[in-house]
Amino acid sequence: MQTTKLSLFIPLFALLGSLGCSFYARSPAEYSEETTKLLETKRDELKSCYDEVLEKNSKAKGVVAVDFLVEAKTGVIKDATIDQSKTTAPDSLQQCVLTVLDGLKLDPPDQREGKASFSYNFETGEVQTD
Repeated sequence: MQTTKLSLFIPLFALLGSLGCSFYARSPAEYSEETTKLLETKRDELKSCYDEVLEKNSKAKGVVAVDFLVEAKTGVIKDATIDQSKTTAPDSLQQCVLTVLDGLKLDPPDQREGKASFSYNFETGEVQTD
């Protein structure tokens, strides 16, 4: 039986600006932890993306590096883009990852905008998130 390995790395997490005081204000560590938990809710969908790619190419693997913003006051993940300099996975997997992330929302929202980069490592093996 073939399983998949999904790894999550956080190479960059920065907070930008302050937009008021009527919303929750996380520390950088809390912001990173909560964003990671939010992305983890999509683990099964990300695995499905990889499974679809493996159906067409059983040796497919690689990294999908994604940069995005967490909008202040709403918590909506927006402007998600693939960092091509760090991405090695097939295009179809890249696009599926972007689709999965679309519409995610950090709750409660934060008063600050968050900027994040996450890398997903898709390899044949067990499913793991680091």
